[in-house]
Amino acid sequence: MDPFFLDEGTVPVLRCRPLLAIPGISHGFSTRRGPDGVPFDQGPAEGSDASAARRRVFLRASGIAGEPLVLRQVHGAAVVRASEVRAGEIPEADAAVRGAAGRAPAVRTADCVPVLLADRAGRGVAAVHAGWRGVAAGIVGAAVRALGEDGIHPGDLVAALGPAILGCCYTVGPEVLEAVGVAAIGPGKLDLHARLTSQLRGAGVPAEAIHAAPWCTRCHPGLFFSYRRERDRAGRQMAVIGPSS
Repeated sequence: MDPFFLDEGTVPVLRCRPLLAIPGISHGFSTRRGPDGVPFDQGPAEGSDASAARRRVFLRASGIAGEPLVLRQVHGAAVVRASEVRAGEIPEADAAVRGAAGRAPAVRTADCVPVLLADRAGRGVAAVHAGWRGVAAGIVGAAVRALGEDGIHPGDLVAALGPAILGCCYTVGPEVLEAVGVAAIGPGKLDLHARLTSQLRGAGVPAEAIHAAPWCTRCHPGLFFSYRRERDRAGRQMAVIGPSS
């Protein structure tokens, strides 16, 4: 059975079955389709009244209590703690972790990889935004270490790598391949899921606990926004994880 499935409710939400099995935790990956198929752009970090309303709809559909902790993503390796972020603040970071308190960590993507992490006992969660620069900077390992500082062992984590541009469509130059640890003498295909899986395993997350979504954002225009396909016209998906409502 595929670990990922599309929950075709009032709002289509992508789910990862191993994350659903964790007590007290809910999660979701949005698509470009909202209620009745209307566009469902989750907007920029600052958002607008319209995108804020769509985010509330998405969190309810994902079964999450409270508000999302939205980040000003900069393709780096900074991780913030939800409990240390003030209400209304939009921190500059590419990952957020949550223990017993704080808003639900959320990231926005339109080809980069959204990564959701959760402790099997539901003690802590994280959301990570990982494009090639984030992979080169080691953002997912930084998130695992931040959870470790809260007493969560990497071997107890479940990881879900959401929809992103995949190797079928992601051609990059040799400098990008080399930056993420792939030997190259010319342009080539980059599989961000594979690189992140390797980094998660290197950080101590068991291979059997790492699950990658099968959808390429560029290949599915009816389901996902894609920056490579739409450029500045592309909206944003959101991935969120937090306490169940």
